[in-house]
Amino acid sequence: MQYPRTIRNFNAFINAQSYAGRVLEGKPPEVKLITANHRAGGMDGSIAQDMGIEAMKTEITLAEWATETIKLIGTRERVTFRPGAMGQDDFSADSFVMTMGGLWSSTNFGDLKPGSDTPLKLTQETDYFRVIKNGEVLIEIDIKGGKRIIGGVDQLAEMRKAMGI
Repeated sequence: MQYPRTIRNFNAFINAQSYAGRVLEGKPPEVKLITANHRAGGMDGSIAQDMGIEAMKTEITLAEWATETIKLIGTRERVTFRPGAMGQDDFSADSFVMTMGGLWSSTNFGDLKPGSDTPLKLTQETDYFRVIKNGEVLIEIDIKGGKRIIGGVDQLAEMRKAMGI
């Protein structure tokens, strides 16, 4: 039997600064297609048509209110998550590098309560997302550049060519 290689831990970087020991949670963007249903004569049902990518969001929760993170709102600094996966059979680890770029749109200071932690939650409206596993690019989405590379295939290359871009 083979055990799964599960994500065991992660680190986060904003503007190349490590937040190890201070990052509590990271939420990479969900990659989801916008689809339109199509059913025409002769078809027994409808099929989904790819109409682009839904808006993406990245969230990060930090254990402290660091000055440099509070000042991110309205900027376009990139954030990188580095999760590591490990199985049960050996001590090797898989490296993931998730890079997100976009507009930092929200700084949530949470609820202030005496005697309890109050983490800082930041939200980015993500327009660039890349996932690399052990050096292999799995996903690269560049909304402004009109690129959607999945598994090494640029799914929008011909569309850019057709539009003269």
